[in-house]
Amino acid sequence: SKISSLSAIEGIYWSFVDSAHAALIAANIPPASPEHIPADLQQTFANNKMLKMKYVVWYKEILMLHKKIVHGEVKTLKGIEIDEWQNRGEEFLRTMAELVKDLIES
Repeated sequence: SKISSLSAIEGIYWSFVDSAHAALIAANIPPASPEHIPADLQQTFANNKMLKMKYVVWYKEILMLHKKIVHGEVKTLKGIEIDEWQNRGEEFLRTMAELVKDLIES
């Protein structure tokens, strides 16, 4: 059951990566490796007031959590933490989808 709960974070992490890639591609920015995405999001969108900085911070946080899980530094998470990340992931995904739509329509 502990592995299953950690696997939930894996799915959330990839939703952050994939949706961020979609937004960057829509802005004609070549998709970078996951570690470089926060800088690209900040430079392309946050600095131009197209994206709130909290989304860049969230991305950095899920990236670090994912790395800690992969390296065995985090072995368990509380249900409330997973729920919080699920909510953040859904909000991030919606925000990236809106950004893509705006970029395509402009």
